[in-house]
Amino acid sequence: MVKAVLFDMDGVLVDVFLSYRLTIKRAVEYFTDRKISFPQVQEYKNRGGVNNDWYLTESILKDYGKKIEMEKIIDVFQEIYLGENFNGLIRNEKWLLDIKVLEIIQKDFKLGIVTGRPKKEACYTLKRFGVENFFPVLITMDDLSPEKAKPEPFGIELALKQSKAHEAYYIGDTVDDIEAACRANIIPIGVVFGNKNYEKQENLLLKSGAHRVLRDINDILEVLK
Repeated sequence: MVKAVLFDMDGVLVDVFLSYRLTIKRAVEYFTDRKISFPQVQEYKNRGGVNNDWYLTESILKDYGKKIEMEKIIDVFQEIYLGENFNGLIRNEKWLLDIKVLEIIQKDFKLGIVTGRPKKEACYTLKRFGVENFFPVLITMDDLSPEKAKPEPFGIELALKQSKAHEAYYIGDTVDDIEAACRANIIPIGVVFGNKNYEKQENLLLKSGAHRVLRDINDILEVLK
C-alpha cells in the first residue's frame, strides 16, 4: 500500500520568520503607520480561516480601520517579500529539514508539499535549497481556487491523488493545516518551530486535532510508521 508524507512549506520546511512574517508586519505598518508585533501576527494566524498571507494582511488592515484594495496589498507585499529578481526578504529564508532525514523518509514514503505559496515562489525556494527532486508532488495556490484553500481539504486530496497514496501524514504549523488534514482523513502532525510560546501553540494544534506536535521538524521520524 502506497503511503505518503505531505508537508506544508512555511514554518515547517522553511523558516519564514524573517521573510513572510516580517513582510506581513512591514506591509501592515506601511498602510497604517502603526506598529504591529510578531506575537500579534501569530494571533491572527491562530484564528484560522485565512491561510494566504495576502488575505491575512487584509484582515489585519480591516481591523485597523483600513480598507485597501487587494491588488494594492499584493503589490506592496510582493515588493517587500520578493524584491527585484528574488532579492527581497525571501532571501532571509532557511531550510529546516535535514537532507539525511529526507533521504530516510523517501525510502518508505512518497513525498509531497501542499502550500499556500504561489508556484513560482515555491519552486524558487526548493531549487535554491537543492531539494526539488525530493518532492515529486507540489500543490500550490495556483492549483486551487481561493475558496478551496486550507482549511478546505482539496489541496491535500489533490496531492493524495497525484501520489496515488492510500494513507498519509500531513505536517503543518497552523490550525488550518491540521483541520485540512483531518477533513482529508489523513494523520495531522503539528510543528511549532521558532515559536517562543511552545506550550500554547502545542495545545492549540492538539485541540485542533493534531495527532502529535513536534518542536523540531527533524524529529519527524519518531512519528512515522
